[in-house]
Amino acid sequence: MNNRLEKNKTTAIDAETGSELLADESVDILVTSPPYWGQRTSKGIGVEEDPRMYLAALLGVFGKLLPKLSADGVAWVNLGDSYNTPVNWRRNDYIYSTLGTDRKGLNKNNSAYTKKRQQRKQFVDSNSKWLKYGNLLALTHRFVLEMVELGYFYRGEVIWAKKNAMPEGRCRRPHRQHEPIYLFSRTERHAFKISPSVKSIWEIQHGGINGVDHCSKFPLELAKRCIESYGNLQKSTLVLDPFAGSGTTGIAARTLGCEYLGFEIDSERASNANSRIAEVMRMKA
Repeated sequence: MNNRLEKNKTTAIDAETGSELLADESVDILVTSPPYWGQRTSKGIGVEEDPRMYLAALLGVFGKLLPKLSADGVAWVNLGDSYNTPVNWRRNDYIYSTLGTDRKGLNKNNSAYTKKRQQRKQFVDSNSKWLKYGNLLALTHRFVLEMVELGYFYRGEVIWAKKNAMPEGRCRRPHRQHEPIYLFSRTERHAFKISPSVKSIWEIQHGGINGVDHCSKFPLELAKRCIESYGNLQKSTLVLDPFAGSGTTGIAARTLGCEYLGFEIDSERASNANSRIAEVMRMKA
């Protein structure tokens, strides 16, 4: 492993560069939730104007990560889809919500309406029918198909059923209360827990992190389940999160007795992630 990467820490580095520094076949478990297209203000991947550029950038990272997975290794990817419309939750949009005690919306100061969002505009391309206004872009499905083209084995999908899903307004479509978590591997004979069997629906509540300015709601329980599904965890089992954010995967890995590596393009978030991991380990000691 390159000396720029310190084990059990999140390194302030972009995912693609960090992936290049990894030794081949060094990663046992990859657990990550990459930025979704156009959903928030952030550095790096996710702020592209064209969703095709977003997919290309994301797949560029995972192309570099494929040889870094061990023959037994697995990769869990939590990814959300996007409608080809502007991001619609703004402070004044609380009046359109069907939630709240009186069914007239949550308080206008609820984080659902005030959280930082990317000021995305729809990207319409008349030559590509899937890029028409209002279409659910199926970015998650396109990602899976392209991952297989890169050489990954696609091994299955887990549905994360959210107990407290983000409120959606009065809209002519189903209100989304789930996200997919995709399982990939480098070989067909990868490690996996077979008894008891891993079920395909995980009902988990997401929640914010006090004092951390990060929009992701990737829950600790989800990260733990992904890691535990590997089966025989050892002290030398290396867990990687190339889009580490607030460090949830790192906390899960260290709590379960595994080694951890994380990449985060935002240096302040990387520092906060390391503080969270260190605090958890102090409490565990």
